This record gives sequence, structure tokens and C-alpha cells, in this order.
Amino acid sequence: MRIIYVDVDTLRADHTQPYGYHRPTTPHLQELAERGVVFDRYYCSDSPCLPSRTALTSGQFGITNGVIGHFGEAARFRLDPGHGTEPDRPLLGQHLQRHGVYTAAVSMFAERHRAYHFLGNFRESIRATGELNDEQAHDVNATAMDWIRRHAHEDNWYLHATYWEPHTPYLQPAAWTQKAADSGPAPQWPDAETITGHAEIYGPRSALDLHYSVFPQGSPNANMPEAIRDRADFEHLVNGFDGSIMYWDHYFGQLLALLDELGIAEETAVIVSADHGESLGENGSYAEHGLANEPTQRLPLVIYWPGVTDDLPAERRRCDALLYNIDLAPTLCELLSLPTPDGWQGTSFADAVRGAEHPSRPYLVLGHGAHTYQRAVRTRDHLYIRTYHPGCFRAEPEQLFHVAKDPHLTQDVLADEPDLAAAMRNHLQEWWHTYAGAPGSLPDPMQTTLQVGPTHYNDPTRYIAHLRDTGRAHLADHLEQRLRRPASTVPVSWHAQIAPQTEELVLRYVMDRRR
Repeated sequence: MRIIYVDVDTLRADHTQPYGYHRPTTPHLQELAERGVVFDRYYCSDSPCLPSRTALTSGQFGITNGVIGHFGEAARFRLDPGHGTEPDRPLLGQHLQRHGVYTAAVSMFAERHRAYHFLGNFRESIRATGELNDEQAHDVNATAMDWIRRHAHEDNWYLHATYWEPHTPYLQPAAWTQKAADSGPAPQWPDAETITGHAEIYGPRSALDLHYSVFPQGSPNANMPEAIRDRADFEHLVNGFDGSIMYWDHYFGQLLALLDELGIAEETAVIVSADHGESLGENGSYAEHGLANEPTQRLPLVIYWPGVTDDLPAERRRCDALLYNIDLAPTLCELLSLPTPDGWQGTSFADAVRGAEHPSRPYLVLGHGAHTYQRAVRTRDHLYIRTYHPGCFRAEPEQLFHVAKDPHLTQDVLADEPDLAAAMRNHLQEWWHTYAGAPGSLPDPMQTTLQVGPTHYNDPTRYIAHLRDTGRAHLADHLEQRLRRPASTVPVSWHAQIAPQTEELVLRYVMDRRR
């Protein structure tokens, strides 16, 4: 079997056609969905980029594999000791290789995030360009399609291709942004009143500090506004986001056409998913994946599997079960008739790929560790979010939303639903005890790095000064209060206080690109 895993960074599910988006952003993905199965409630166990791809390829939650964030000890993959791979806990690619599948990647993810454990998945790993950030779809396609041409006559391979669209800063040609604008009206939410209220939500990638985190000097190109002050700004932003999706889908269509040209389309499985989604106003966050909320944690997943999904009736082409991305590795094993390692923590949903009913979990636990430290509990109707460290964002200590009725997370019902809130807290605690509270468990990295927290991209002291300098002293006071250390704790010498160099490195990167 040939398998192509198409990894689309920041692809928000409900901005694609298989998930009912009103704009025609993804016609080629829609064509694939009509031959495959669409998974409606598929979530990354950990976000954003580094935790999600580590979970996907390790088959384990971040609380177990060690990667819950993007920096320092929170980003340290727990390697097996010695010279050999632990047989109960291989990476997905290592397991496939052990059973005769040639694995390759077209991706610069390992270099971009210093995620060198990711390379352990592949016999062959290729970077499409010499860039360390923001490879574009045309470059990725050129390299991936060359690889496919050279291996088309072979069988039993797995190719992982990482596309960076539609990750900010939306680098597609401006014509694609205009194409999105011309394709239909922008989403109606957030309305003008909501956007005005978001001025009180502070944090990098909030309405008034849209570019603080990465480009403090302002928008890097014409595809993004300087801030979100009104509906026109929001429409500008969403046109850039949707235009970037359209740009990716155009090149995805070329990849699918190549399979037809080579005569292997009906012999090649194609899986399309993402590492995380994107907030576009939810919880006051714009163009960012910095919270354990619904738009960030929910992923698209479309699977075409030749000989399995081709002739399914329409009613069997959707699965509504609550699933994790760590479930994909066991699913691939079952579809390939391979054993599933005992150390993986996901559960196969191969029966759903075959068109059968699949039992849903009663709830999922989802984590985020790059811009905030949060964990969330997602049931079929509700989302509970617990903040352990807000970073520099106005993230409330606890929140509870009825997502089925309130998809944009506008009404916190925590105070109105005390019994439900208690049940959600119990789910979170039960999950924690399962993975970090039993004999032999390793420490929870979200707890052991709480003293430093998610400060890789933004320094709280500097951001508080920025709030004061921009006339928002009351918000600076609020953040200072949230970050105040409990009186019972003191700094301890055993925790390395590593100073992030992010701002310096980003500025040098910007200057290099301008030369």
C-alpha cells in the first residue's frame, strides 16, 4: 500500500468545504472527501505544532511523551535509553519501517521546531528549500511530486508532506486573498459589537495586539490588517486566511492529478489533516492557536483508502465519534494488518474508515502549552477549559461553554452549571491520575515547568510595559495580578531559568529576508 499523509498547518476544519464552509475554499479536498470518509469530531490531544505532531507520531499524550509546549523542558521528548527503540513505544514511522514500509518526509518541521525526534520516523527526510520557516506550497509540491514520480512504481511506502499554509503570516500572492473575498461573504461572527468588546482582551494576537508576538513593527504583508478594530479589519484577516487555504488546495489538486497521471490514484491512500486549527475571534484570540479551545484543538481529517472507502454509501462517509489524533497510528496499523504497540495510548477507528459505526469516547482531554498552559475537557456538547498559566493572554482560570449552542464560545456558563462544572473537573482529574498519578508514572511536564510557563514567544514583564505604554494600565494590572506568585512558593535553583531569545531571532530573521 502507498500512503500519503498531507499535513496542513493551521487548517481550521470549518473553513473547508467537507465541513460545510459556505466559501468554496477547498474543491480538491471536497473531491477527496467524496471518495473517502470525513471525521467530524477529531481533535489533537496536545497543541500547537510541536506537541501535536509529537503526539501524532509517538501515539502518546504529551503528558507521557514529555512534549506539551514549544520551549525548554516543556518541549523535551522523552527518548528511550540505550541504542535501540523501545519495542512497546516506537514512533509511528519506526513501527512502519519495522514491518516493511519505506517512510519518507518532505518537511522542515524538525528543523523549524528543533524537533529532531521527528526525524526518527523516516528513512528519508527532505527539506524543500533552505528556509527555516514558511516553505510555500509550490516548493513543497515540487519536491513531493518529484519524490512520488521516482517511487510511483514501488509499493509499501508512506510519505508525510508538511504544508505551512494557512499558518500566519499568509504569504500567498495577494490575488488569492482577493479570490477569497470575491468567493462569498465573510463569516457573520464576530459582529461589530463583539469586536469592540475584544479591546478588553489583552495578549499577543488579540484584537489590538494582532502582531505583537511575531512582528511587533506591524503587518508583514497586505494579506493581514494591522489590528482588528472593526468588521472591515476582520474581513481583511479572514480573506487572508481563506485565501491561504485556497492557495494550498490548488496545489493539493496538482498532487492528486499527479496520482492520476501516474496511474496509481486507485492504489494510493491519501490522508489529509492538520496539526491544529486557528482562533478567528473566539475567546478574543485572532489568527493564533494559543488556547485549548474548540477552533484550535479541532482538526479536519479526510481519509481515502483504496478498496475500502471507494464504494461506501453517502451515509457511511462521515464519523461523528470523539477521536484523538493519537488514534490515527493504531488505525493505520489495523488497516495495514500490523500489530499495535502496547505503549501507544490511542485506539483504532479503522471500523469507521470501513464505513461501520464507531463507539465514541464519553469525553476527550485536550492540552495546550505554547502561549498558555491550559487543559480542556470536551464532551459531545460542552467544553471546559482550565488555565494553569495564562502566559500573556487574558485567559480565565476556568470556563465552561455549551459548544453545541454556542460554537464561538461567547457565553461562559461555569457559574450557571455547577454540577456540570464539577463533572468536567472530575473528568480532568480522572484523566490526570490515569497518566501521571499511578505508580511508575513520569511527572506531568505542564506541572514541572509551571514556574517558567509559556514565555518562549512573549516576555510577561515586557508585555505588561507595552500595555501601560499603550494606555491600557488597567489591563496591565490585571495581568500582573494573574501572574503573582503565591506567597507559599519561592524560586528554586534546580529549575533552569532559560531566557527565551525569540524576539531577537525573529528580528534577525526579518532583517535577513529584507536584504
